Amino acid sequence: MIYMTKRLLQLLFLIIGLSVHAQQPCWVGTWACAPQTVDKTFMPYNNQMSDRSVRQIVKVSIGGSVIRLQLSNELSSEPLEITSVYIARAGVGSVIRQHSAKYLLFGKKRRVTVPAGKAVFSDALKFALHPLERVAITVNYLKAPKEPTVHMGSRTTSYVLRGVTNAHTDFSTAFKEDHWFNITALDVLDATASSIAILGNSITDGKGSITNAQNRWPDFLSAAWNGNAASGSSRTGRTGVLNLGIGNNRILTVGLGQPGKDRFDRDILGQRGLRAVVIFEAINDIGTSMNPDETARQLIEAYRQMARKARLRGLKVYMGTITPFRGCKVYFTEAREKARKTVNEWIRTTREIDGFIDFDALMRDPAAPDQLRREWHIGDWLHPNPAGYKEMGEYAAKKM
Repeated sequence: MIYMTKRLLQLLFLIIGLSVHAQQPCWVGTWACAPQTVDKTFMPYNNQMSDRSVRQIVKVSIGGSVIRLQLSNELSSEPLEITSVYIARAGVGSVIRQHSAKYLLFGKKRRVTVPAGKAVFSDALKFALHPLERVAITVNYLKAPKEPTVHMGSRTTSYVLRGVTNAHTDFSTAFKEDHWFNITALDVLDATASSIAILGNSITDGKGSITNAQNRWPDFLSAAWNGNAASGSSRTGRTGVLNLGIGNNRILTVGLGQPGKDRFDRDILGQRGLRAVVIFEAINDIGTSMNPDETARQLIEAYRQMARKARLRGLKVYMGTITPFRGCKVYFTEAREKARKTVNEWIRTTREIDGFIDFDALMRDPAAPDQLRREWHIGDWLHPNPAGYKEMGEYAAKKM
């Protein structure tokens, strides 16, 4: 009897220990973007960002009381020297709520140097971050690389001033540029939340959405999952939605940004608190292919490899079917349409993933299934408009 009592007590302590361990807070992504090399044509000041302050706006998905920021210099060949970084609740345009501003520290110091080819995280910071809120991250640059690590398609306006700024600086005369500079992730410390990371191209990055309106399809997905928490409901938002789309990105070859198969480990598997990944990319591979049959074969093999990597880490894998593009003169041919259908058939039937999001079936015109619904695209027969993105985001929310 004494032996059985001891065994029961040991088992009880083990269960309690496992329960406590399971509830330990860990870092979970609430916002992210994919780093890419700069396109000099679109950069301000001839890429001379040294001795300037850049205020950048992001919209998070889940909230938290402790945060940290990731700064990336991964695609630059020179070190990045920063005087300070502060975060605050965003107001209208460049305005911030001054009382909310707090400086982020790096190794307990405001100043940080990010070596070429590297990324760094800030120290943990107590900051009451609300679900779905907009925050302003202001970076005071001391010395910036001539070819900085950026995200070109921010679809939000950044504000640039000369010199060092603080929470009381007036940014009303700032130069405006729709890129993100060096910021690549915002995490929250949480014991119960999780995140999903989306690999995509311009359709995920949000071409056709409205600048500063936050109406890409992942934004609508995040709102569907986390909106009750933002409105004060007792049901809290618990899934971070991380948009790692890059305009003109491809799975197999170089468009803009590194190919999807090459950036998958860093941009997707490298995110924190993941429970699932979404792969929704290939339209640029197919639309530029000179050998569509071979491209379809290579895409399927690349999908298999990425799905295998994710599932080995215990993650669920979802794939989006490729949307139609008849009418897009630079992309559409009958051979490329055949390749799109081949890829979509594999996505719908494979057992190597956990599920699929049938964006093709959702977005195609019932009367002309190889083209988008007229009311849901921007006029190029390739990119959805905000109404189309809303349909996609709310549809995806029901499929995962």
